[in-house]
Amino acid sequence: MKECIVIRLVFLIVLISLWPLLYTSAEETITQPTTTKVIDYFSSYGSFAILPYNNWASGDWDASSDKFFGYNTPRVNQFKVDMAQTATTIYEGGLFFKKLNFGLGAALKTDNNFIGQINQFMGFLNINVFEVRIEYSRLKGTARWLGDSTRLGGLPPSVDFDNQLLNIDLLYDIPISPQDPFSLYIGLGYSSYNLPVQINCLIYDEQRDSVWWAPVVSFYQPDMKFSVYSFLLGFDTMKDALFRRGILGTFEGFSLWAWTQDRFGVGSSKISDPVKQAVEAANDGRTLWSASQIAMMVDYNLTLGIQYVKHIDRFHIGLGIGYNIGGQTVTCVTPKGTVESGYVDASPSVYLFHHGPMIKGSIRF
Repeated sequence: MKECIVIRLVFLIVLISLWPLLYTSAEETITQPTTTKVIDYFSSYGSFAILPYNNWASGDWDASSDKFFGYNTPRVNQFKVDMAQTATTIYEGGLFFKKLNFGLGAALKTDNNFIGQINQFMGFLNINVFEVRIEYSRLKGTARWLGDSTRLGGLPPSVDFDNQLLNIDLLYDIPISPQDPFSLYIGLGYSSYNLPVQINCLIYDEQRDSVWWAPVVSFYQPDMKFSVYSFLLGFDTMKDALFRRGILGTFEGFSLWAWTQDRFGVGSSKISDPVKQAVEAANDGRTLWSASQIAMMVDYNLTLGIQYVKHIDRFHIGLGIGYNIGGQTVTCVTPKGTVESGYVDASPSVYLFHHGPMIKGSIRF
């Protein structure tokens, strides 16, 4: 009898001591299929990128082209834009429903490192190979006139601006096979924004019987509105590696990091009434040939560097260090053709260029 009691006590003590382990094992056994199903149903992606310092350059694209090709003309660069965003942090996150081929997410860009005022918000919605992307951001800085301000017709030599930019894009992810080097998306987009620009003027010179430079060649407009329809393309080798797409998606460890998103577009812009009056008054009362303009735009953003990717079970981790180059060039022509006698033709152009180091970290699970 005593032996039975002792055996029962020993068994009870062993059971009590093993109970946490048995309970945990049973719980894992019960919940593992459910957890596996949930993980197989959802996928998540997140990243952050830091541009600790952006170096900016700006000016008149047409005047800079004259100088580059060695043309000696009165059309010279008399305009500069100082952008306010010199340091940027970007946060991005997305949730994907695998079995539905559906995803959604957002990205935020601040105008300082880690903590700062949000100057860009982008939301996206994925359905199979299509993505709708809406971006709202701010273009903030100071426009400075470097030429003779007495001939600007009352326009100030410098002006602060804080303009809104809206991009609406429809993207298509081109299907990729394991033999393709990387994935590529293309798409169509619409952009609406205001930007300071330099304006250069031409007249019809009857003595030369040809188009010639106006008596006062250059002006500027601090808030020219652009509406542009564009073609887009882009790719990101780090994202391919995290999502295991294409040849680059099979790489682990160190490899080349290349990320780009570019757009090429055509649209419209318009010279404002105050600038129209200043141009006409400074050029002997000639009438402005056309306030409406055809705008041609190139927008580019390229990062080249080194990436490191590691796959740990369901977690895919990436880190990239590179150098970012980006900017936009806009040049305009009048839709009315060659200027006629008694008129003055005015067409704007501008370029913005930035470059600096970039660090990016990403995770997918």
